[in-house]
This record gives sequence, C-alpha cells and structure tokens, in this order.
Amino acid sequence: MHSTDLHPFANPGRTKLSLVSRGLALPEGLPEASRWIAPANATESVVDIRLPSGHLCTVPVGQPYTERSTYKLLSDDDGFYLECAGEVERVRLVETPAFYRKKTRNGARMGNISSLHDRLLMLYPTMGCGFFAIPGAACQYCQYDSMLNESEPPMRDPLELVEVVRAALAEREIDTVYLYNGYSPGADAGLSRLLPVVALLRRHLPYQQIALETVAPQDLSVIDELYDAGLDIFVCNLEVADEMRFAEVCAGKHTHGGQARIWEALHYARSVFRAGAVVSHLIVGLESLESTRAGMKQLIEAGVVPLLVPFRPLPGTPLGDQPLPTLDDVEQALLIQSDLVISSSLPTHRLRDMGRVLTPMESRVLDGVEPSLQQRFVISMAGRKLEGWFDSLRRHVLHNSKIQAEAGRKERPLPASALLFRQTVPFLLLAVIGAGAYSLLQWSPPAALSEAGWHALVVFMLCLVLWVSQLLPLSVTSLLGMALLPLVGALPSADVYALFGNKAVFFILGAFILAAGIMKSGLSEHLALAVFEGCGQSPRKLLLSMLLLPALMSCFMPEHAVAAVLLPIVWSIVHGLGLKPGNRYAMAIFLAMAWGAVIGGVMTLLGGARGPLAMAIVEEMTGRGFSFTDWTVAAAPIVIGVLLAAAMLLLRFAPHHEVDLQGARLRIEERQLQLGRMDMQAKAMAALMLATVGGWIFMSEGVGLATIALISVVAMFALRIVGWKEIQSHIDWGIVLMYGGAIAIAKSLEKTGAAEWVATAFWPDGLTGIAMLALVGLFTMLLTEAISNSAAVAIMLPISLPLGVMSGMDPTTVALTVGIMSGFAFMLPMGTPANAMAFATGYVDLLRMIRLGSMLALTALTLFVLGLGFWWPLIGRGV
Repeated sequence: MHSTDLHPFANPGRTKLSLVSRGLALPEGLPEASRWIAPANATESVVDIRLPSGHLCTVPVGQPYTERSTYKLLSDDDGFYLECAGEVERVRLVETPAFYRKKTRNGARMGNISSLHDRLLMLYPTMGCGFFAIPGAACQYCQYDSMLNESEPPMRDPLELVEVVRAALAEREIDTVYLYNGYSPGADAGLSRLLPVVALLRRHLPYQQIALETVAPQDLSVIDELYDAGLDIFVCNLEVADEMRFAEVCAGKHTHGGQARIWEALHYARSVFRAGAVVSHLIVGLESLESTRAGMKQLIEAGVVPLLVPFRPLPGTPLGDQPLPTLDDVEQALLIQSDLVISSSLPTHRLRDMGRVLTPMESRVLDGVEPSLQQRFVISMAGRKLEGWFDSLRRHVLHNSKIQAEAGRKERPLPASALLFRQTVPFLLLAVIGAGAYSLLQWSPPAALSEAGWHALVVFMLCLVLWVSQLLPLSVTSLLGMALLPLVGALPSADVYALFGNKAVFFILGAFILAAGIMKSGLSEHLALAVFEGCGQSPRKLLLSMLLLPALMSCFMPEHAVAAVLLPIVWSIVHGLGLKPGNRYAMAIFLAMAWGAVIGGVMTLLGGARGPLAMAIVEEMTGRGFSFTDWTVAAAPIVIGVLLAAAMLLLRFAPHHEVDLQGARLRIEERQLQLGRMDMQAKAMAALMLATVGGWIFMSEGVGLATIALISVVAMFALRIVGWKEIQSHIDWGIVLMYGGAIAIAKSLEKTGAAEWVATAFWPDGLTGIAMLALVGLFTMLLTEAISNSAAVAIMLPISLPLGVMSGMDPTTVALTVGIMSGFAFMLPMGTPANAMAFATGYVDLLRMIRLGSMLALTALTLFVLGLGFWWPLIGRGV
C-alpha cells in the first residue's frame, strides 16, 4: 500500500522517489551552475539536494525526460525551493566538492575519476568496460556511441585513487567508498587487478565501508581474495530477473556466463561476506512488476540484498526511447521489497547515503514508518565505527583460519561466529588471568612470607599459568615476568636485567649457532645419508638406524634441529618404500625418528635448552652447579636403557618382514648424487665440533662451557665455514629471551624466601630421598607432555630446589632430576617439536602414539628410579 496523500511533499520518500526517477526541470536555469551541477557519466548531469527530512537526492538534470518533470527547481533571495502542482518546499543544494578541480600526481582531474555524494564516494579504477570493445555486447541502458574502450580497459594508478580519497576526506566525512569494475577478459573478470587497490584503500579507511560493483567472475576464488584485501560489500547485478529480457538488455553478460554465472558469484560471495553485505541491482521498468517481484524474492531467499534502481532513459543509448516506469509501479516495487526484506530479517543498513535510489531502509518511509532505534544506531557515527571494527576483526579471524588450514591443520569448517568466539576466548582468558593476578597483588601476604616474597610468588603463578596455557609465547611470558618483578618490588630492576648475562644463556646461544653451522655446512645430512646407506640392508636395520641416528645427532644438536634435518630424508624413504598412511612400519619409522631425537637429546647439554636452563637456575638460587660431564654421566644409563626399550617397542609394533627396501635405497642414492661429496666446510665443521666437545668434557671446569662455546662460534666464522646470514634464521632467539625471564623469576623466589615458603607449605611431610625425587620426576614428566621442556624446568625447579635443600640433598642432584626428566616427552604431539613433526606427517595415529609413548615414559621413570638407587650413588650423587 502506498501513500494516498496527493500533496507532492507530504511523504519525503515519495518526493525522493519522484526526483531520482523523473529528475528536475530547470525553467530558469541554475545560478552558478558549475557550483551545483556535476557530471554523473558521459551524458548525464546531476545535482545533490537535501530535503527538509534529511534525505539526500542525487537528481538528474539537463535531459529531455527531466525537462518534462513536474518538479521544478527555482531560486529566490532566500535560497532554493522545489515547486510541484502549485506547492513549494524549501531545499538545500549541496555544493560540488572543491577537490573535483584538483589534479592527481599523474595530471588527471579528480572529478573525472570520482563522484562524491554526501558521504558516498564513487571511484572508477578501470578506464571503461571491455564490453564496449565488442559490438553489441554492452548493456543497452549504458551503451553510448562515444564509448570505444579497449577489450581490457587500462587500470588507473592506485596511488591516484588514494589521492582522491584523501582529498575527499579532507573536505568532508566519508562513510562508503564505492568502486566500479567493468568487464575484462579472463576468468577473474579483471578483479585480480583490483586487489592492491582495495588493500591500499583499506590502509587509509580504518572503519569506512569499501564496496565493489563488478561483473561476475568465473574464478570465484578472487572473491575470497577481495574480502581478505579489505572489501566489505560485494555487488554483482542481476539487472533484470527475466532471463530472455536479460539476454536482450545485457548481451555481453548473457554471452559470458549469463545469469547462471551471476548467481554462482552471489551465492559464493554470500558464503564469504557478512549478512547484508552482498547486493544485486534490479532495474525497475525493464520488465514486468511481477518479474521484478520474483527476482527480489529469489535474491532475498539467497541472502542477497536487492537494490531497486528506477530505469532512466539516457540519450544515445539503445533504450533512449524506452518510456519511464510509472511512479506507482516503482513505489509498489519498493514497498514489496520492504515487506520481503522485513519478513526475512535480512540486514540492509549497509546500503546508506545513496542519493540516486531509495535504499531498502528508506523505502519504509513510503508507508510512513520511521526507522527503529536499532536502525538509527547502526547508521550513526558510533554504529558505523563499531561495524567497521567488527568487520576488521571478522576478516582477521577468517584470514587466520585460512592460514591454519593451509598449514595443514585439518578442521571442520566453522561459521565466522564460531571462529570469532574461538579467537576471542584467548583475549578473555588473558583479561581474567590479568585481573586475577592484580587482585592477588592487593592481598596481604600469608604468615611467614614477606610482601616482596608474596609479590614474587604472584608473578611466578602468573607466568606458570601463561606457560602452561600458552596464551602467550613462552619467551613473551618470560619478558612479562622480567618487567613485573621490579614493578611489584620483588627484585631491583638492575638485578633482573643483569640475569640476562648469565653464562648459561651464552652457552645455549653458542650451542644453537654451532648447531645451525652443522646444518648449513651439510655435515648433518651427509652423516645421516651415510648411516642410512650403511644400515639399510634389511627393514629391521633400517628401522633401528632411524632410531639410533637421531639419538646420536641430538647429542650434539638440539633435538628439534635434528628432527628438522632428518624429516625430509625420512619422508623420502617412506615414499620410496611405497608406504601409505596407516601402515605400521611407516608409523614406526616416523616414531623412531622422533623418539631417537628426544632420547638422545637428554644425553648431553647440547640436546636442548632444558639442561643449560637447569644449570643456570641452580647456580643463581644456590651458588652450586654441574659440568657437561656431570650431566652426561648421570643421564647415560637412563638414556641407553630408554633407547633399548624404544627399539624393542618399535620392533614388536611394526611388521618388517615384507618391506621391500629397493625404493628406499634409490631415494638415498638419488639424494647422495644431488649432494655430492662432503666439501671442506663440512669437514672443517666436523673437526671443529670434535674439538668443541672435547673442550666441554675436559676443560669446562676451568674455562667454562659458555667460553668454549663462544670461542668455537668465533672459529666457525673465522674459518668461513658459514656466513652469519645463512645461520641467523636457524637460531631460536625466543629461547634466549625465555632464559632471562625464567632465571630472574627463580632468583626472585629464592631471594625473597618465596620458594622455601611454598616448599614447606605444600609438600607432604616426611617425603625425602628417592621418594621425593621420584615424585618430582613424575610431576616433571607429566608437565613436559603438555608444555615445552624449558617451561617445565622453569616451573618445577624453583619449587623443587628448596625441597632438596631442606631434605639435606645436593641441590645439583635436584636440578639434574628436573632437567633430565623434563626431556622424556613421548605421548603427545605438543610435548616436543620432534613429536609434532612426526604427527604432522599424517602417518602417526594419535591413540597409538599415546599408548606406545606412555609405555616408554613409564620405562623412563622406572629406569630413573633405579638409577637413583644404584647408579647415582656410585657417581657421588647419593640421595
């Protein structure tokens, strides 16, 4: 039902509809016409008028059909007014933007490549439409004889478009930037060329909407890329719903995919963009009202917002003589649209500030319905900024989800709301954890604990939660701890930051650099291939070599580096054997690689960061320490025993009698041919490592582990074995940062008495000796399955050391317990990088990994307890 009031200005919606459909007559001309009139396209000029109701009307003028309009624009001393059927209404004309007359960096007049109406800025990044280069292909409502374009219209310089946007923003507030993309040949319809344009505009438009009107691409993936680049609204026009009429009016679109391609693009875009952000135009007056109604219904059912555009005949086009649709038909179509949209609950607030049409929100004015409070808010400044922020957050969440999927994380696709919730949870948890820590800091300290000790303990608990939950990277959590300690008064800042100079930090830094040199010189791969070649005579020997080689290598390199070196070789061998996921022998090979690296990494201080960290913490807290040899002698029997147990488990698990090794031998030979003979750099690296290990074994007591490591690093570069740029990406700087924080937190617990207070308050009375160390070892092993080895040491050792001291134990024995047991993580992928790499291949079943890993972990714990009772007393570490 439409308004029955015949007063031409009674209903602002109907007034706007009449103006944008019929245009304005200018019987007296327009004073200072260039101040008010701007070109809209090659043949049409418009003037922007603001009605007393606030509605903006972009009204055609200067056309044959506009001069027949019943609405006239006149002026007097008081300004401008509209006259119709003897009634008048005062209006305000909006001046054409001053920036239209400016030029871009390439000399183009800004008014020729843009059009600004209120807060809607339209940009034309492509110079025309490729359909104009194909006879009879251009849409009949815009096919001018003068429009002779190239088949692939050239692109404007994206920086020119940014200049226009910045000039427009300097003049007035912008809400939406609307881009037009005409036809270009190719599966993407030229949209790939617009990706840098959209991305560049997004950097300058933090909360404003970016819309794109385009022909439908055949390659739908470009729609994803446009959204990722920063596009908010996707517009692909059906034009007319009737297929036969569509073929007549839009011959080029009909030939290049037709309505089927448009529907494909709309459906796909709806799966990418937010609700209400996919739009399609229907031109009222080019088909029957029933056909337009059916098209609107079909669009809304697909989740696409229909935007009705009244047909206007333009001179020089094939439809120049087509009669205008009646106002009653246009109004009826808009009311039908409004009813359909309201019944569907489809959001329509994205379409706003559009002077040339009645938007779905505005069409309700035809029935006299005022916008709701919610509708008013979403188009307010606060609502628009909130919407822009939410768009950015949603885009970020979906982009991260795609990155994770490309990285190999196979997950069931989730809706954007679920992904957003998943991404929001870490922020909420961080806020809750932070608020909890702040509240604890306000509490009075418990009895027998100083205020500094209580604050140090709160910082430790905060870092413990963050290390376990991994809401922040381990190194960042350590940096947070270092920042908080002086802030809460637990340690002076000079003492905190001085702990970064701990010698263990430089030892592990030197070890990482040397390990990177082993990899980059090719030494590690040469040795691996040589071992595989010599031990590959039978499936049994090949499997054992897959276990023993990484165990040997991780005695001299961090276990994650060993796994990274061997994984491509092992994968190549598995493929050469023709083994598929699910094959037990293939699973055993990958488990052997991971377990070997993990077990061997416990043998020496070079296998990972946990040993040097334990050494540093015990030195800072007690002033006592252990040497390279002390660690290796204490760990050797346990490591050898666990290695034998792993071999037996794998041989029993994997059937290896029917495996043909010919393919594996071919892969090894192929890689050896590619590598060639070991060069001088690899040989020099081998000699340097032998000398370094000898120095650690025989000279560490007098010279120091860190000093020997740094001298070897200098020698490696002096001998030109590798260059700095070659190895810097292989150094785990995060571990270095974590060391400083972990050592500082441990020192604060010791210095303030918090560590001793925790030990006496929470540890069971009477639990000493082997029982105490066994329980510490068990807790450490369980913890290291869920978090990194270093984090487990940073958590367990500051609490365990006071227990040992109170029980009369040598603190280095406690440190060795935590350090050694933190290395045995076999059950879960997140336990160590080696486990994660093996699991990520897709050949390792999680349940079997847990079952076999738990057997091996139990074996390690048993061997450790036996070692406590029999071996450690023999080497002077009685408990």
